[in-house]
Amino acid sequence: MSSLSSSVLVGREPERDLLTAVVRSAGEGRGSSVFVLGEPGIGKSRLVEEAADAAVRAGLRVLRGRAASAGRAVPLRPLAEAVFSGLRGEGAPAEGDLGPYEPLLSRLCGLAPQDGAPLVGYAEAVLRLLGTLGRTGGCVLVLEDLHDADADTLTIVDYLTDNLPGQRTVLLATLRGGPGPALDLAEAAASRRTARTLRLARLGPAHTAELAARCLGHGDAGHVPAAVLDRLHAVSEGVPFVVEELLTAMVDSGDLVQRKGDGWTVTGSLNAHVPATVAAAVLQRVDHLEPPGVALLEAAAVLGRRFPVDIAARVAGLDKVTALRQLRHAARAQLVTDGATAEEPGWHTFRHALTADAITHRLLPVERAALCLAAADAIESADAIEGDDAIEGVDAARPEPRDAGRPARRAGQPHGLIGGDSGDDLYRLAAELCVAGGQRARAAVLLTRAGRQAVLRGALLTAVELLDRGLELTSGAADAPPEAVAGLLEELLGTLVLTGDVQRVPELGDRLDDVLTVWGAPPARRAAGFLTRARAAATAQQWEEGLTAVRRARELLGAEPDPASRAALDSVAAHLVLNSRRPDRLESARALAEGAVATAEAVGLPEVSCKALNMLGYCLRPQDLAEAEKVFERLVATAETHALPVWRIRGLLELGVLDRIRTTGTDRLLAARKAAEETGAVLMTAWADMHLAQAHVLRDEHDRALESATRLRTTAHRLRLREVQLIGVGVDAIIAASRGDRQKLQAALHVMESALAGRSAGALWGYADTSVWGWAHGICSLLREEPGRAMAEFTEADQAMRALPSTRGVTGFLGPYLLLRTVRGAAGWAEVDGAVADRLTQVHWDRPFAGWSRAVLLGREGRAAEAAKAAEEALAGTDAIPLARHLCLRLGASAALADGWGQPVEWLRVAEQFFHDRGTTRVSAACRALLREAGSPVARRREGHDTIPQELRRAGVTAREYEVLRLLGRGLGNQEIAEQLFLSPRTVEKHLASLRNRTDQSGRAALITLARRYADGH
Repeated sequence: MSSLSSSVLVGREPERDLLTAVVRSAGEGRGSSVFVLGEPGIGKSRLVEEAADAAVRAGLRVLRGRAASAGRAVPLRPLAEAVFSGLRGEGAPAEGDLGPYEPLLSRLCGLAPQDGAPLVGYAEAVLRLLGTLGRTGGCVLVLEDLHDADADTLTIVDYLTDNLPGQRTVLLATLRGGPGPALDLAEAAASRRTARTLRLARLGPAHTAELAARCLGHGDAGHVPAAVLDRLHAVSEGVPFVVEELLTAMVDSGDLVQRKGDGWTVTGSLNAHVPATVAAAVLQRVDHLEPPGVALLEAAAVLGRRFPVDIAARVAGLDKVTALRQLRHAARAQLVTDGATAEEPGWHTFRHALTADAITHRLLPVERAALCLAAADAIESADAIEGDDAIEGVDAARPEPRDAGRPARRAGQPHGLIGGDSGDDLYRLAAELCVAGGQRARAAVLLTRAGRQAVLRGALLTAVELLDRGLELTSGAADAPPEAVAGLLEELLGTLVLTGDVQRVPELGDRLDDVLTVWGAPPARRAAGFLTRARAAATAQQWEEGLTAVRRARELLGAEPDPASRAALDSVAAHLVLNSRRPDRLESARALAEGAVATAEAVGLPEVSCKALNMLGYCLRPQDLAEAEKVFERLVATAETHALPVWRIRGLLELGVLDRIRTTGTDRLLAARKAAEETGAVLMTAWADMHLAQAHVLRDEHDRALESATRLRTTAHRLRLREVQLIGVGVDAIIAASRGDRQKLQAALHVMESALAGRSAGALWGYADTSVWGWAHGICSLLREEPGRAMAEFTEADQAMRALPSTRGVTGFLGPYLLLRTVRGAAGWAEVDGAVADRLTQVHWDRPFAGWSRAVLLGREGRAAEAAKAAEEALAGTDAIPLARHLCLRLGASAALADGWGQPVEWLRVAEQFFHDRGTTRVSAACRALLREAGSPVARRREGHDTIPQELRRAGVTAREYEVLRLLGRGLGNQEIAEQLFLSPRTVEKHLASLRNRTDQSGRAALITLARRYADGH
């Protein structure tokens, strides 16, 4: 008969009501997460299913996924299952609903090639899907058996718990209550108050009796024989699953029989036919199967709760037809589920984890070990795992382009003998079987392969977990071959570099070299380890340590290394040299990069070629922007030819950066951003927003700069990207500087300095710190009409930059610095006609400053006509960079007045109007002062009466008072307001008192609130 179960949830009324309320709140836009905890069989799934059924009846969409797997956890499996359930049937999102996150969902489900997209991108993609599905009635995400989930799945779940509040989605997850990463996640989320935990206790005697009655078709425990209740209390200990299993066993054995009337009677000895544990109850049904069926389930049990049928059949010595027939018998006996799913045609599942445990525990240790090893042999010999191409040579630890471009299997697509599972999980399962069979060294080799497969899938955290497990096994395996240990260490080192977690690399690198030395490995193998250490050093900005590792690798390879090794070494060395403190680093890095490109192209290493082309472009950019553009175009072409999407986007982004430098154009930056967003390259999207914000600042487009900065901050916050957050702070500093707001500038720089703790910010920005800080400090001072301070700040930045020649010519502050020094008599023809000025003419922002520097020197020599012509020519093409144009007019007009050339009065009037209109009051006031010195009449400047909001005009607020109010709303103190408006602090206080009286505000805080109400309209 079918397994007995209750149609009514018993003993869980408070918990059911809580979940029902949580689901209802989600439908109303108050999303949350609930982790349901408890031991196996306690009723977690039943409780959650009740809540899910209620959600469906209320019109909410329900997505389901389960983390339980054969052996160790399958990377991202529960989320892939849930996504599949959300994409099926009515209500699935239409094409385009998920925007740029559709590709990431495809990769998560195995529907598209993996290219190492950041894990946070997958998390955001799942969040967007939930939001889309729940935008009308709400959505419920059910994830079961989270204790079996892999590290990457738990990371995404943690992200969801932080971002579901305020959404129309609730996460209901079940997990066992024992120690482990899943429980740690749940408790941490609960402590942050972004989730709650619900721990299910065992049923008391009354509820156990009620459950028994419900299972037997009654609502009153009085219909259940006392002997049955006594046995249930003694054996089940309040675990609902055990109650149901014991009752089923009693009825199946004939010891408990339903009377013709209204009740049940005991006809035999309950103790004789029902074992003392639930395992015996399960095994009683197992023993009712035919011998081939018992053999099949014993083989399946060592594979785990979920098991590949074909592998179990091989171990049991059964053909496929016989195995499937026996599987049907087991399903009728309620030992396994009724059938495989559409997504996994080759897999079945035991009805409960205790079923598989009961079967394996009955086996003798020697039987269990033999079955485990036979299963491992079957997995390895089956055509179930894709060919494991050995990745050898110095680039061993990184995925090759052929892997990144290989078409991915669709979920559910047959894959050899096993359908719908990833190679890393099968290797992992085989490894755990080897451990159970006592072959730890063999298990470590399999885990190395599993780690490599996980890297290719983009599941980097899972890969580290697998490889660490393998390393643990080798430490206790005396028979572990040195070659196997070396391979594992190489894979782990390369994966750590990919994740950016390089703190362990030096210690593991030393261990690898010791193993290779003792083993007597070829020099090329040892060199590969040092190259990995060099990559790690570059990631950690430890340039000299990295160059030392490169030098060790070269020593091992000898005078004539093979071309592939030489190309990989030269590519990494170029990166390290370019960022080092060596005086000849620009030339040396260029030579290394050119050599790496030539060799990589000759021997067919497209990814190494892309890396080297990228570094070559960086080397050329300070010297010749046109040549750098050609190199980055080659990079894009190479990436497109060899299907390397991430490198293609990188090349597009660099081309966009060149446009920003040469023309302050944004078209190619926008194209690069679009490509990055469509591909799910979240970090590249953030970089594009950073460069777009800079371009808009140079174009004096503050609103658009703020839009890009806001997108950047939003990405960093939602995806918890610390370095992107710091880049966002730097963008805030640039925007503040362009407004002359020193207070906000200093606040932003302080955040950066504290976070970096002495490290160079160049690693964040991709070029020298002076590109940002030199421009921001000096421009802010110029806009505050403090040329002396600007001169000192530019000088300090220039001195710092001279130690970084690779950035010279593209930093953005050199143009204003040259003109300022020329006006002040500190620069002459040697500089204005020199190489520095020639490079400045390639940079759109710097070009007018270089031209005006020539004009000032010509005017100083009395060549008035030539000076005026040079000044006008310098202004050509500056309409897109109005701030640079009018700073030239402001700085150059003073020299023109002094030396008597050009049209300084007209230039000052134009500059005064511009700076007045943009709110840069100090510069406009200085322009008016120079006009008065020149004897030119100057109209008294006030904000027009019509610019004051109507409510304030009616209250009698004057134009000057409105100026004070606006500055107050920006957070300025009385002294700062006085400096901005060239007033005394006492006068400012009088204006504030008048404002309080006219607007009927109680104090300063109220005035600030009032000012911010009008901030968008002024």
